Amino acid sequence: MKFIHNLVMIDLKTDNGDILLANGINGLVDVVHRKERAVIEKWMQEEEIVPAGDEEKKLYELLKKRQYLLPEKKEEEIKNQIIEKLKKRNRQKEPDSAWFVLTYRCNFHCPYCYENAVKGEKTMTVEMINKVFEINPELKHIGLFGGEPFLPENRNLVEYIFRKAPKAEYYAITNGFYLEEYLDLLQSVHFSNIQVTLDGTEENHNATRFQKKEQPTYEKILSGVQKCLSANIPVTIRMNLSSENYEDLVREKSLIESTEWGKKAAFEIQPLFQCGKDEENMLYEKLMEQDQKGKPGANRILTKMLPLSNFLYSGTRLRPVLKACDPEGINRFYDPYGDIYNCILAVGQAPKAVGTYFPEFKLKEKSFLTRDITKIKECQTCKNALFCGGGCPNGIPDKQDLYTPNCFNFYNEAENTIPTIFRLRQNGEKDAK
Repeated sequence: MKFIHNLVMIDLKTDNGDILLANGINGLVDVVHRKERAVIEKWMQEEEIVPAGDEEKKLYELLKKRQYLLPEKKEEEIKNQIIEKLKKRNRQKEPDSAWFVLTYRCNFHCPYCYENAVKGEKTMTVEMINKVFEINPELKHIGLFGGEPFLPENRNLVEYIFRKAPKAEYYAITNGFYLEEYLDLLQSVHFSNIQVTLDGTEENHNATRFQKKEQPTYEKILSGVQKCLSANIPVTIRMNLSSENYEDLVREKSLIESTEWGKKAAFEIQPLFQCGKDEENMLYEKLMEQDQKGKPGANRILTKMLPLSNFLYSGTRLRPVLKACDPEGINRFYDPYGDIYNCILAVGQAPKAVGTYFPEFKLKEKSFLTRDITKIKECQTCKNALFCGGGCPNGIPDKQDLYTPNCFNFYNEAENTIPTIFRLRQNGEKDAK
């Protein structure tokens, strides 16, 4: 009997030489110390494992029990069953949610906005909205996105959507400038979350999140957030992080949390997309350290890591995946040009659309929706595939084959994120003693 192929080994970079074993076919995870690690590494080089002595026999039986050791045919059988089960579950899922990208226009001109390259003045029409409801007659979850969804000229469209689905659960991603003007409408339906960005204290925020004529926005946004929270409309305050503004953001978050209205707010602090990977890793480590000092999980971005990191950090159940994100393929963003996207970071980039809905509803044969590890040649034999789902397709250049793996994030997770999480957990256990 040999070690399974779908076995991930990660060096935890501890003084004890610990490694993490992750079993791709059953989701079991174990930490192995230096002595057992040496034996395992020796066995991995052998054609047939023959334990020597009682201690090695005990280790062998434990590894066998946890299915790290299996006959090759048995492993392949289990893996195929997992894939078929995931495919069946995904086929049974019908989208019951829709995000209306009402317009790509925005009253802000933030220098880091990834939508700056998206050009277009179009706004969704009533006919487009009706088409979305025609395609999805049982919508239970509705999101509003842009551009800026709550521009004054969009009010009639928002009101129309609310009338079409008064009992739906609503979400919105907004710059927050017009929250007060929309408050009466927002109170007329059930909102589960409105995401608003505040980039630190007033001075720093106004330096990065300003209107097109560079007028400041901090006071008006904060007033709108306060009024929403006071009206029991849940608000998540997003903060875009860099090395330069880390202390400022932490200070602003603490100030908000010290107020009565601020106690109701949730937070999502994330490194800017423009950060290099080394800076991003450093910032994530700082965020996790800060999170552990307060209420673990308070920063919602730390619940959105890759599956293995999520399991180790938040205790989220570790399940195999066919796709890197949106595993059930139910996300849909409908834009004012008649295109459909299933990834928020792809919205507005026409080559990454998964299809069209207006004037005709048609999904592409090859898109983010159809991409999974069974379609990517390299993933079919990769030991990491059931943990990474082929990697984020959004990072694949438009001219490159979509059915290409994007392994970077998983390798970065193994090299940096997981050792950091393990170290923080060890330090926390020491402090508890």
